[in-house]
Amino acid sequence: MILMAVLFIGAGLIFLVYPHSVTDASEKQITDRVIMSRWVGGSLIALSCLFLIMGTIQLLDQASHHVGH
Repeated sequence: MILMAVLFIGAGLIFLVYPHSVTDASEKQITDRVIMSRWVGGSLIALSCLFLIMGTIQLLDQASHHVGH
């Protein structure tokens, strides 16, 4: 679970840090690509963080349920 979240965060960082690519695109197409790349990168990072938070909450819930019985 943690490995998948780290991979998603890494992919998100790549989208955020390296949004430019060398093509014969116009300035507007490059700008649109950068905006979309930042959205994808930010979304991957945010969802990965939520995934880690939910996993942690689930582990704590399982541990407290085991102690209560």
